[in-house]
Amino acid sequence: MIYDFYTTMKSDIFFNKFEVGNLLFVEYKCPLEQDTVEIWSQYDYIIYILSGEKTWSTKESNWLVKKGEAIYVKKGASVIKQNLKEDFCMIGVFFSDDIIKFSLKDEIKNIPIRNIEGATSFIIDRINLNIEIETFFQSLLGYFYDTNKPLNSLLQLKAKELILSLVTSNDNLKIASYLKNTTLNNLPSLPNIMEANFHYNLSLDQLAKLCHRSKSSFKRDFKNHYNISPGKWIIERRLKKAAELLKYNPDTISQIAYDCGFESVAHFSRTFKSQYGKTPSSYRKLD
Repeated sequence: MIYDFYTTMKSDIFFNKFEVGNLLFVEYKCPLEQDTVEIWSQYDYIIYILSGEKTWSTKESNWLVKKGEAIYVKKGASVIKQNLKEDFCMIGVFFSDDIIKFSLKDEIKNIPIRNIEGATSFIIDRINLNIEIETFFQSLLGYFYDTNKPLNSLLQLKAKELILSLVTSNDNLKIASYLKNTTLNNLPSLPNIMEANFHYNLSLDQLAKLCHRSKSSFKRDFKNHYNISPGKWIIERRLKKAAELLKYNPDTISQIAYDCGFESVAHFSRTFKSQYGKTPSSYRKLD
């Protein structure tokens, strides 16, 4: 089961939060019950750690985030690993692509933002905190302890302040380049979304949300791009990744099956043999 991070942050009555349309500010204190959880979010989000630590993981890398540190996480799936022995508190800011475009549409042409290699393909990136961004989080924290809810217009301005601070920072060039691309493009890149998320057990509805398309539009655009159905492409892409790992990665077959999105080793072995004519263990032994 994959955990809907955004919806939980939005709906749980125990979290302090402010919501304006597709913009959500949340102060989160209660830890998840499991120490390792697969999560997904239909929106990008920024996490700033107030106390404790967590690790956000993708299939490629891990980001340990401690007190006073922050990360930018693109819409899609990842894994949270946490230390349940330590009190944990964070500020989360969730925002749709529309919020990014609203924040930058009038300024984007006046801000010199370089196109950085990897800006479209990264999933998580650490935010280098300058005084401006650090001050933003401290000021936001004050809203959660005020008895009066801030005006919606003020919350929208706070989101714009954060996004503008990122694009004008010389220390967060990859994130700035990504925000620029998001502002200038109508829809998220379907291939980028699929490559980042094929090994997670996301439904077609969830994948369509990540691509900002209806389910029917997603299936149509997918077929136009790949000339294959999403379900078949996902299986073939997982098998291709598994074949690479069997050759060059010493992990066990069961670990590789899990890393590539298969729910059981038996299903993985049957599917792999059907595709490659050999069991995973036999394929691994080939020169």
